[in-house]
Amino acid sequence: MKRLSASRSAVLLASLVLAATPPAIAQDKVEMNVLQGALPERPFTVIYPNILEVVDDGSDVTVLTLRHPDAVMQCDALVQDGAGADWSAEKALETLDVNGIVATWAPDFPGFKVTGQSLTRFQSGPALMFEAESESSPLGVPLKIVHAEATDGGRFYALECLVERGAANDARPMVDFIIANFSTRSDGTCCVDPADPRG
Repeated sequence: MKRLSASRSAVLLASLVLAATPPAIAQDKVEMNVLQGALPERPFTVIYPNILEVVDDGSDVTVLTLRHPDAVMQCDALVQDGAGADWSAEKALETLDVNGIVATWAPDFPGFKVTGQSLTRFQSGPALMFEAESESSPLGVPLKIVHAEATDGGRFYALECLVERGAANDARPMVDFIIANFSTRSDGTCCVDPADPRG
C-alpha cells in the first residue's frame, strides 16, 4: 500500500478538505488527526482532516463520529464483535443482500436505495463497499451514503459516511480519503493516497 511523503500528503489533504469545505471557511493549512484505539480487544485507526469535529453518538458500537461544522456530512467508524472467520470482501460482494440492506435502512431513511456495490480498500486490507441514496433522513435532507466494511480478529468493522446529496460530489474526495486510511489495527499511519490504483 503506497504511503505519501509528508509534503505530498499535506498537499493532498489540503485539496481534499477544501473540496468539501465552503469557501468562507477554506484554510491554507490543513492538519491531520490520527485516532488509534488503544484497547487490544478493539483496535482501529481513524485518520481525518481537522476540519471535522468529533461528537458522541451514544452508541457502544461507534468508536468515532465525525461531523463537518458547516455542511451536512457525518462519518461513523464502527467496531462490533461476532464476525465470521470465513468472511472476505470478495465473497461479501458476491453475496450482498441488497434487499436486506434496503429493509434495514428504509424505515429511518425514506426512499433509500442502493446505487452501487464494489470492492475498495481500507489501509489494513480489502473492504466491501456499497453506495446508496435516500430521499429523506434523520439529518433532515436527502443523503448520499457510502458504507465500507471488513472483518479482522473476529470483529466487524465499518466506515460509514452520510453527506447531503447536493454536496456529495464535492465531499467525495474527503470521504474516499477517510475510507482509504481507516484501519482495523491500531498501528495505522498517515497517509494512503486513495487515488493510487496500487492502494
